[in-house]
Amino acid sequence: MAMFGLGLFMALQSRIIACIYKVTIYGMVLKFLLGLAVMVAPSAVFGLRGDLLWIAIVQAALPCGVVPFVFAKEYNLHADILSTA
Repeated sequence: MAMFGLGLFMALQSRIIACIYKVTIYGMVLKFLLGLAVMVAPSAVFGLRGDLLWIAIVQAALPCGVVPFVFAKEYNLHADILSTA
């Protein structure tokens, strides 16, 4: 149901990307580079190797998901920007 709500919210927006492109690109770079670095460092410390390491890295690179959007929509905290990510 939450994914339906996210899709409906995005479809009703006048623009697909709610913020300026510079902020969007900055956020994407932070998410993909910093998110991967934050995942690789603890994985090395805890000894993840092989498939488990690759699964952790792919998980870190995936988009934010539905739950943060639901909270942002519920509390009226920039749901339009979060749906861009």
